[in-house]
Amino acid sequence: MTLKKALLPDGREIACINPYEVDFAVHEIFSQDLAAHGLTLQPDGAVFDVGANIGLFSLHLRQQAPSARIFAFEPVPQVFAALERNMALIQPQAVAVPLGLGAEASEVAFDYFPGVAALSTAHSDVGARMAGGIRDLLTGSAGEAVRAVIERTGAGELARTEGFLDDLLRVERVRARIDTLSSQMAAYGVETIDLLKIDTEGAEEEVLAGITDADWPRIRQLMVEVHLGRPKLEEIAAGLKARGYRVTTDAHPLAEGGAAVFHLYAAR
Repeated sequence: MTLKKALLPDGREIACINPYEVDFAVHEIFSQDLAAHGLTLQPDGAVFDVGANIGLFSLHLRQQAPSARIFAFEPVPQVFAALERNMALIQPQAVAVPLGLGAEASEVAFDYFPGVAALSTAHSDVGARMAGGIRDLLTGSAGEAVRAVIERTGAGELARTEGFLDDLLRVERVRARIDTLSSQMAAYGVETIDLLKIDTEGAEEEVLAGITDADWPRIRQLMVEVHLGRPKLEEIAAGLKARGYRVTTDAHPLAEGGAAVFHLYAAR
């Protein structure tokens, strides 16, 4: 696989799988106001970026917390190749880890979407729903802000081409290693996580299950993308509140396409 290049809004050149994905991800990630949800970043805190994809969140975070220790986890080998290259671009260099995080150490099968690498997931049902949401967005259900991004990338016109969407949302099966979050905290000697960001396309509960009771007090803030619907969002929120976190939520842009995806923010 040959990696491609894309430009961020500030002119930085990064490695990617698909340049058109970068525009959509930047629209979502770079516009997020963490402070509006009660999150603050310590300049030298430790950040776990779980489900890092090509590393856009970590790249954005480095600008806000220049001395933070960033650990970026990505299990899909094809995507990790781009992540590793991008993490080497920032100083101090972030640690790119070729793992997924879950409830226990294992090896699992992933659905890898070469055309939309950010959809890659170990939960085929979630991948299918997310792909359906993208199909709907590209064929007309997007709101004004997302539609502007679609038209700027030319994806709207391409979506009307016969066979384009089927090829875009094609799936390949790959295998990848999983470990627990607590094990990785110990492996890297991380005493406290300032921000735990989880975007794992349906495995968010499994990531949380891999945190021992002893480690929960050492995690100051969380930002979780929930792909399992509103009832699961409320269940995860209730669990975090019971652990002493203040929680807020909002909808993900894909919700405009009918995929029940939400953001959850939690802080002590």
